[in-house]
Amino acid sequence: MKALDVNLRNEAVRWQEKLFRRSLRRQTRLCKLRQLLGTTANQDCLEITAGDGVISQQLRLDGGNWKTMVTDSAARDAMQFFVEHPISVFEDNTIDLPDHSFDAVVIVDALERVLADRALIRECHRVLRPDGRLVITAQRKLHFCLGSCPIRALLGLSWRRKGMARPGYTTREFFDVLKDGFDVPETITYSTCCVEGLGLFCEAAANKLAGGPYNMPSVDTDTEQFYHYTKLYTFGTVVYPLMWLFSKIEKAMGCILPGHNMAAKTKRRVWRERRTPQLIDGRSIAEAALNTKIGTAAPF
Repeated sequence: MKALDVNLRNEAVRWQEKLFRRSLRRQTRLCKLRQLLGTTANQDCLEITAGDGVISQQLRLDGGNWKTMVTDSAARDAMQFFVEHPISVFEDNTIDLPDHSFDAVVIVDALERVLADRALIRECHRVLRPDGRLVITAQRKLHFCLGSCPIRALLGLSWRRKGMARPGYTTREFFDVLKDGFDVPETITYSTCCVEGLGLFCEAAANKLAGGPYNMPSVDTDTEQFYHYTKLYTFGTVVYPLMWLFSKIEKAMGCILPGHNMAAKTKRRVWRERRTPQLIDGRSIAEAALNTKIGTAAPF
């Protein structure tokens, strides 16, 4: 990079860090990731991300040797502001890395963006060491949820507009993707309609002010973009107290309202295709075990 490019990059990162401090939803996602990922110091880690560079940056601060893979070229452009080493794109359903390379793989809001999600999980299994772990965050698909409601489409935030291959996962679908190669000792749902409802409007406004996904600087980022970031930061400062209040309401009602996002910690085991057992009411064991710690995604 030229000197001017370095200055531009540093300024873009500085603004993204400031905007992150005004996003309660992104902070919550990072908190859940750290909670499930655990210690990464002196470990080899792979992140597969949809382009949130600040979350990537924060995970690196916890230590470890990290490599980065993204879902598409737009995510790669955004991540280049935060990551100096080469960034690869998940293409041809393969991860171009040797077997058993990593102690941990982290998928940050990327699984629902990949058409061949099962192929991605199988590749994660291949590059993980025998005692490795896979941590995933994903959007949860509910019968009545904000993931597919008309409001999202009106705000320009439908799953198709956001470049996703699917609107998220039901609990059954999520465990079904994982069950052949991973045990799932812990899964968490978080962020109910209290925060997500207001968050939708805030995200739409933020994207409009930024002229695109506000948390993903593009290759066209210039000094004019920082003027938009200034307005966006002011907007975030005004809205943040209201988001904080809604998060407290959410915490008080957390046992009643369903979470709209999922995070899971999985443990690698020998790959073996497994059938999904069902209870007599038609639910899978995964669905019945939601919000609990369970020993395996499919024990048969």
